[in-house]
Formats: sequence, structure tokens, C-alpha cells
Amino acid sequence: MSGIIEQLKSARQQKGMKQSELGEKLGLPQSHVSKIEQGANDPRLSTVTDMARVLDQELVLIPRQMVSAVRSLLKGQGEDERRFQIDEGDDS
Repeated sequence: MSGIIEQLKSARQQKGMKQSELGEKLGLPQSHVSKIEQGANDPRLSTVTDMARVLDQELVLIPRQMVSAVRSLLKGQGEDERRFQIDEGDDS
């Protein structure tokens, strides 16, 4: 889960959001957000999901054997920009 937390921390920083602001939106103290980001606290899945949504991210489960294909589609090989974006509102 540390990779997910790192991505959420990065998303928070890119938005210029402080830990205290994220905590306020989640109903958590800043110290709890800090411990989650440092890996000192093992958050509940619901907390991670809420963090993602506040940061305009979405957790998506995919079959393990499809991980490399999905990463390839989203990132492209050797490119920094995404080749494809997930459709908004496609909840199927």
C-alpha cells in the first residue's frame, strides 16, 4: 500500500494542499495524515479511498496479470505524459 500512499502524497503536494487541509476535509487531524504519509500508521481502506477522492483520484482494482498492460496504456513507453485517459463517468 506504500506505493498508493506515495502517489496520494504526491497528488496532495501537486495540488498545493497542506496535510492539515486534507485532514480537515477527511475529518482527521493533521498528525494522522502525516503518520499515514510516513508509513507510521496503517490506514483503513475507506480512509485511503476518501483521501484519493478528495485529491481527485480514484482507486481501481484490475486483475494482476493486466497490470503491465494497463500501465503501458496509461503511461506509454518512455513518455512522461499519459497516452490515454480513463473516461470520466465510465463506472462499468
